[in-house]
Amino acid sequence: MQFDQVVFYGRLGHQALTMFNLDSAQLRGARVLDCAGGPGSLSALLRADGVDITAVDPLYALSNKELKQRALADLDAAMETLAASQDIRPEFNLNSCRQEHLQALDAFLIDRNTNPDSYIAAKLPQLPFNDQIFDLVLCGHLLFSYSPQSTGGLMKEPGLDLAWHRKALFELQRISRGSIRLYPAHTIQRQASRHEYAHALLAELPADWKGDFYASAYDQGHDGCTDGLALHRASH
Repeated sequence: MQFDQVVFYGRLGHQALTMFNLDSAQLRGARVLDCAGGPGSLSALLRADGVDITAVDPLYALSNKELKQRALADLDAAMETLAASQDIRPEFNLNSCRQEHLQALDAFLIDRNTNPDSYIAAKLPQLPFNDQIFDLVLCGHLLFSYSPQSTGGLMKEPGLDLAWHRKALFELQRISRGSIRLYPAHTIQRQASRHEYAHALLAELPADWKGDFYASAYDQGHDGCTDGLALHRASH
């Protein structure tokens, strides 16, 4: 399975919480960043639960009309790719998956229209925030997912290589005063395994950061590893 660029692809808020092994109740009072937010409904869900959340994505520079067009086009292309892929279990329900993405898109567009200042056009590895401004930084389906296909990622060579991952994680650490969660930390393959870049980044953590893998219950149609990465400041 291969993509030429990062897909503008979003998930339902409760799916994102499952991905990250989080509950919205435990996030009340925290300042949270979703990077990259895409057309997902995590911000809408958490905001309704009283969480202070900001989302960033380079495509947020577009209007809602343009974002909807891009999201629908990317969803159609992704569904076509998934249907032909050997990396997804044959029984994985792509029709239900598509409907979930459409529901997430609708909720995203409503929330962005209501809270435009909470959706910021920006991208890794350089974000427009002060140091240690967020309690929790979430990053789903970007790191590791869009690494080169030769490493178990989705991108044709060279993809987002290890040097890019190092810069991206350094930036996420810079803006987080508490913790970071990255999902997935596994390869995008039928028999998924922990991604080699995840091992490398864990081994290179600075002294003031600790981290480990965690098993997620989120099902994206693969067998094997379902791990994400949970990182936190040692003093937190």
